[in-house]
Amino acid sequence: MKHIAILTFALLLPTWSAQAVAEDKNGVEIRAVAEVEVKVKGDDGAEQMKRVPATKVPPGVAVIYTLHADNKGSKPAGDVVVTDPIPEHMDYVEGSASTQGTKLTFSADGGKTWAAKDKLVVKGKDGALRAANADEITHIRWQFEKPIAPGESRAVEFRARVE
Repeated sequence: MKHIAILTFALLLPTWSAQAVAEDKNGVEIRAVAEVEVKVKGDDGAEQMKRVPATKVPPGVAVIYTLHADNKGSKPAGDVVVTDPIPEHMDYVEGSASTQGTKLTFSADGGKTWAAKDKLVVKGKDGALRAANADEITHIRWQFEKPIAPGESRAVEFRARVE
C-alpha cells in the first residue's frame, strides 16, 4: 500500500504555520519544524551555531525546514512519500535537501513532473530545454526506501532562502 503525505508550508512573517495531510489514514503523521541558525556564545565564550524557531526572517536568510514522518499506527508503513512545496517568496538552497534512506526528486512545474536534480529541465526563454536552476524548484519529494516501523520517526530536511 502506498502512503503519501503532502506538506504545505506558508511562511507568514512574523509567524509561519504548517499543515500536513495524509492521503489515507495509515498512521503516518507529518510534523514540520522551521528554524534558522543563529550564533550564540557558550559558557566558555566560544561562538557556536544554534537552531531557533523561524519567526521573523529577513530577506537573504535561509530557513531550515525539517519534516518528521511519525508512524503512529500499529503496522509498518511502507512506500511512504513526503512531498513539500517550496514556500512562496523563497528559493531552494542548492544541495540542501537530505537524502539518507530516501529517493529524492524535484519538480520545477508545480509538482506535475519529477526528476533527480541533475536531470530536471525547464524550457528557457528561447524555447530550448535547459537544466533547472535552484530558484526554479517548486517542490521536493522524498520516497522512503524502507518501511517506517510503528512508533518510529524519520526526518528529512531542506533549506530555502527568503527572496
